[in-house]
Amino acid sequence: MSVATSTRHSCYRCAPQDVPVPDAADLDSLATTAAEDGSAVFFASGYSAREIAQRHARETGGRVYVNSVSRNVRRRELTVPVAYAVATGPVYTVRGPDQWHATVYRAYWPPL
Repeated sequence: MSVATSTRHSCYRCAPQDVPVPDAADLDSLATTAAEDGSAVFFASGYSAREIAQRHARETGGRVYVNSVSRNVRRRELTVPVAYAVATGPVYTVRGPDQWHATVYRAYWPPL
């Protein structure tokens, strides 16, 4: 069985990571997921995650972002990946180099 690879770049938005990351083992995880403006990020996963995220966004004045970046972004206590994030600025996950990115980069989550 072969693994199919993407033939075109499919990031919603990406940018080189300017700030050094603490450890390469933490790339593509909850530890390297943050808001661009440095604000706190609220994560929602599991049953009713979308409704919970939308309610939190209304209460805090934030915006809902969808995790289309990686299934590795998950909380330690949960077995399911984080599906949504709420923050006042764009949310991104720092990922390692791949066939489309020569260096460590920020993969931004699209807004809902």
